[in-house]
Amino acid sequence: MIIFLFSALIAALDQFFKHYVSRTIPLPTVGLAEGPVLIPGVLGLTRLENDGAMLNILSGQQWLLAGIAFIAAVVLIMILLRYNEGFWGSLGLAAVLGGTVGNLIDRIFNDGKVVDMFRTLFINFPIFNIADVFITLGFATFLAHFIYLTFKPTNKEGVLDTNGSDDVEYIAEPDDIIYEEEVQVSPTPADYATAATVEAPVSQVANAQSVQAVYSQPEPSANVDESSDMSLESIMKEYESTTDTTPDISFTMEAIEAELGSLDDINLDDVLREYGLDDDTI
Repeated sequence: MIIFLFSALIAALDQFFKHYVSRTIPLPTVGLAEGPVLIPGVLGLTRLENDGAMLNILSGQQWLLAGIAFIAAVVLIMILLRYNEGFWGSLGLAAVLGGTVGNLIDRIFNDGKVVDMFRTLFINFPIFNIADVFITLGFATFLAHFIYLTFKPTNKEGVLDTNGSDDVEYIAEPDDIIYEEEVQVSPTPADYATAATVEAPVSQVANAQSVQAVYSQPEPSANVDESSDMSLESIMKEYESTTDTTPDISFTMEAIEAELGSLDDINLDDVLREYGLDDDTI
């Protein structure tokens, strides 16, 4: 994870400066070692073997401090694996972890002592190292982020409002979406009389009307009862007579006479000649 890589870089940077100071600045028997000035009047280098904690706390209890540093490092790792409250909070904890590991390495491999190298030139302040700087800055960053989350306004449902407003966008769940399914109706003879009441999609209204028009044939006029004396043949004849849609093309003699005139006045030969026919061509 990137956050643990950041902690490892801090520990490595701390160890690099400690080895540099240990090789370039001799440890005096009395007083402080004089090293180069980094910022005139502000910050300079020195060398001090510190058997206490930061700011010389618990001086002389180096192995107790080593155990505390080891436990603190393990706890910080466990917190970072579960922490998901924001980038700056994680960054602060990672800085504290890197500084703790840097000082822990010193206590394990330098007889329980930590190498300090920075001294302030404008005020009398305890000597410190890079690990102490990152522990202090990391703790301050985490604390500031924690205070920010504590007092940041939340929305109506108690969820942290990252947009600075109380409006919560509602996203419809699949159960809230109503889908219209097309109903494919296969009409049966029993449904033709009630086809008008069938509810269909808009795209099928015209088809439904045409189906109703084609199949809306008249039903048998007689209600058949099992106890009736009517025979099956008479029932079928009556039904066929009501459902027969064949056009009536029969003509009566009166209609023919009205159209062509009196039959007595019509000669077959005249009719044939009118159509260009004669007896020989028939």
